[in-house]
Amino acid sequence: MTLFLILAAIVVVSAFGVIFNKNVVHSALSLLVNFATLAALYFTLNAQFLGIAQILVYTGAIVVLFLFVVMLLGADLGEEVSSWITGRNVFFVILGLILLTVAGTAVFENPVFGKRGDFTQEIVVLFGQTQAVARVLFTEYILPFQLVAVLLSVGIVGVVWLAQHQQRHKFTEVVAVLDAGWPEEAQREGNDLLRVNWLQRQSLFDFDSVKIIQATDEEVERFAVQIGNDSDEWRCSGYRQMRCEIEPGCDLSENTLRLLRSTFGEVKVREGWVDA
Repeated sequence: MTLFLILAAIVVVSAFGVIFNKNVVHSALSLLVNFATLAALYFTLNAQFLGIAQILVYTGAIVVLFLFVVMLLGADLGEEVSSWITGRNVFFVILGLILLTVAGTAVFENPVFGKRGDFTQEIVVLFGQTQAVARVLFTEYILPFQLVAVLLSVGIVGVVWLAQHQQRHKFTEVVAVLDAGWPEEAQREGNDLLRVNWLQRQSLFDFDSVKIIQATDEEVERFAVQIGNDSDEWRCSGYRQMRCEIEPGCDLSENTLRLLRSTFGEVKVREGWVDA
C-alpha cells in the first residue's frame, strides 16, 4: 500500500509538471517520469507485459517522438501564457471535477465487473502473459493495432512537413523598426530579411537588431521599457548582444540614448558606434 501511494503521488505530480511547465522540454521530461511510474504500477499489479510495453512504446518511442517534434519545430513555439487563471481554464477545471465526481461515484457505488473472458488467470499462468496478449492482439484486434501504427506514421510525416514549411518561411535576420512614417506593419526584403514596424505592432517579437528611423522619445522609451519587462529568457539573453541603429533624422534626447545603451549591446548614433 505504501509503495502504491508513493508511485501514485509521483504520477500525479509529474502529470501536473507536464501541464504547468512553461518549458516544453521540461514538460516532455515530466511526461517521461509519468510514463515510467505507470510502468512501475503495472509491475506491482503483476502485469509484466503491460509494464514492458509501457516502457518500450510510451517511455521510449512516444517521448522520443515528442522530443523529435521539439527539435524540428523549436521549443519557443506557442502563445505566451501570462496567467493560468482564465475563464476557459476555470470552466475546464470545473468540468473535470464534475467528471471525476461522477466517475468516482459510479465506481465506488456500482462496481462493474466485465464479462469473464476466455483467458483466465489459470490460462495466463499456463501459457504465459505475453503469449496470451499477443494471441488476442494479432487476431481479434489486428485492425486497431495496424490503425495505431498508421496514425503514428501520419504524425511523423506531418511533423516533417511542418518543419519544412517553417524552414521555407524562416528569415536570416528580423529587424525591429521604429518608423512613424511607415504605415505598414511588416515588409519582406528578399528571402532572408524581414522588417517589422514595432510602432504598428506594439508588442514584442523575436528580432535580431533594431533600427530607429522616425520616433519620439516617449515611443522609444516605451519600446525599451517593454523590452526591460520581457519575461522570455531566450530573448532577454540576446538583447545585450544586439545592435541598435539610429537614423540621423531621428533626434532623441540624451536620456533616451542612455536608456538604449543600457538595453542593447551597441547603439549607433551620429558619432558612430557607442558601446553600452
